[in-house]
Amino acid sequence: MKSSRAIHIAAAALACLLWSGSLIASKLSYDTLGPMSLGLIRFVISTLVFFAIRLVLRDHEMPDLRGMAAIALTGFLGTTLYFAAENYGVAMLPASTSSLIVGSFPAMALVLECLIDKVSPQPIKTLGIVLAFAGVALLALTESAEGGTDVLLGSLILMFGGLCWALYNFAMRLVLGTYSSLTITTWQTLFGALGFIPFVFYEGLPQSLPSPTAWVSLAYLVLGCTVAGFVMYNWALEELEPSTATSLSNLIPVFGLVLSALILGERISTQQLIGGAIVIVGIVLSTQETKA
Repeated sequence: MKSSRAIHIAAAALACLLWSGSLIASKLSYDTLGPMSLGLIRFVISTLVFFAIRLVLRDHEMPDLRGMAAIALTGFLGTTLYFAAENYGVAMLPASTSSLIVGSFPAMALVLECLIDKVSPQPIKTLGIVLAFAGVALLALTESAEGGTDVLLGSLILMFGGLCWALYNFAMRLVLGTYSSLTITTWQTLFGALGFIPFVFYEGLPQSLPSPTAWVSLAYLVLGCTVAGFVMYNWALEELEPSTATSLSNLIPVFGLVLSALILGERISTQQLIGGAIVIVGIVLSTQETKA
């Protein structure tokens, strides 16, 4: 594997490590904020942070009208629609069902990659994605099957979010290599935040100010998940195929398992260890460089 490709894979994996704590941080904020209000506040603050960073770096790069339209599309797909679907879908589903559906996202990306690029699926990559999904399924068997309110609707919403995330990875091709990852992420975060406004009015405005716990969670969501996570992931997309980048998302439940053990002191079962190992093997296979 070329060293440049390995570095890009590492960047995407590190983004997934940061994202693995996002659901925990989000749930800690729900005591005073609704999911859509949290999304709006998170991405508005993130936008301000991005523009502050650009000001410090004296980065004045400005996309043209066509580039801005493409970036707005990525912001709407990967920020507004994906996170709105994730927040609504996960709230309706048992944890095990959510994990299984999220584990299917790489397969969606692979199908789209074959359709859009008009290529046949690489056998080793397909095997890797299947193995990673099997590992996620094994992990899901250890999670609660309770807590769902509307499994059918929640599943459809979460699958729609997965489709939006896969399309986001392809839409990024319109701007990658033309503008820096910082410029792209800054403007797509702004457009993504604006997209949350109608969802907030539908959900209802917050009735109180965020609690201290919510503010701490917001700080992590802004600085870790959005600022650091998206810049690294978008940079990684410059080198990686959409199906490869999406496949790395299966690391999120594995990282979540490790963090739960380290931070919360939860015990990791043998079944979870085997499931995590299968996920890692699957990802190693699915991230192999595609031969022309």
